[in-house]
Amino acid sequence: GVAQKWKAQNKEKNAERKWTWFKTMRLNFKSVEGQYWRHIQQYGPPGNHPYATRQNPDVGCPLIGKQCPLKADANPSYDNDYGYTEDAEYEVSTVQKADVDDQGAKAKQEAMEFARAKASNARSDKLKKHYKGKVIEVAKANGSCENMDELMDNMEMKQTKWIETRLTDGDVPNSEGVKKFLIEFREAINEVKLAVLQFAGRSGMQISGKRDAKNDKADIRSSVEIGLCEEVCESSKDFFDGIEEHLKKMGKEDKRITLDIKLLTEMLNDLHDRNVATLKVMGIERPEPSRKWKTRAELTVEVQVKLGPSPEEIAALEAEEEEYYPPARPPNPFAGGGGGRGDLMSAIAGRGRGGPGRGDLM
Repeated sequence: GVAQKWKAQNKEKNAERKWTWFKTMRLNFKSVEGQYWRHIQQYGPPGNHPYATRQNPDVGCPLIGKQCPLKADANPSYDNDYGYTEDAEYEVSTVQKADVDDQGAKAKQEAMEFARAKASNARSDKLKKHYKGKVIEVAKANGSCENMDELMDNMEMKQTKWIETRLTDGDVPNSEGVKKFLIEFREAINEVKLAVLQFAGRSGMQISGKRDAKNDKADIRSSVEIGLCEEVCESSKDFFDGIEEHLKKMGKEDKRITLDIKLLTEMLNDLHDRNVATLKVMGIERPEPSRKWKTRAELTVEVQVKLGPSPEEIAALEAEEEEYYPPARPPNPFAGGGGGRGDLMSAIAGRGRGGPGRGDLM
């Protein structure tokens, strides 16, 4: 097949890259497939796959949602007939780009891309050194780092969107708005869950069955991955706090979201402990942050600056200005000097006027 051609031509840089990509994809597939069949062997096949309950927590599959390989494999289900279109139809992707006329946005985007490329190159050098040039291990580590970067970018983007919606439409949306928020919260939490499971697996943590630290494998990650993983742990917890804050402001409770956040926070705490322990064994301090992730408090300030003051705030400012700076009084028609001397200087000039010409000095 084409993969064998890439292998035969792996002296060429482009073919070597393709062959490395193919081997990584094949290894990942075999790893996931192995987990699937081991899970079936332990808890039963589809149709005979009981799940653990609160009454019997030790009986059946303990994994929730798409953490269970069977549920993940069944979404979407290929057993259903979804029909087909009469004519050819293709998915349309829309990419929102910065306005070419907005030189500030363009410069900012270019600076971000340059900084990201620079950080990626520095990261690759460190990974090659840690894994002693083993191409597959370096590729896996690079992929994991890119996934962590992407996860933090997505969480920041979603936080910004939710904050902007809340500041624009108010803390308590209508029923449709609440429903939309809940769907987005659940999807976001599931996205974080799948990513964190992958990062935990990279650390050697046991991620299937009942958690037992004795079943953890050796952690072979580099300090680069561990440092970035610590940033993921911190930003994820802030992300969950933001979701809970939104729910509180909406006056809404969702047991499923609360439970998922609780379980994920426990896993993040275990992953943090794993990170600290591995760095201690390596005799290395936690690396400096590779990026500046923004807390929801910082994002709120940015959104407020972007939106500007609300009509209520503008009205309050105007009222405050009127209070401290009242409109000038009309001139006193009985005052001498041709009118217009009702100002501060006139008042000073008029005080204690005792003799001829004493007001002329002012």
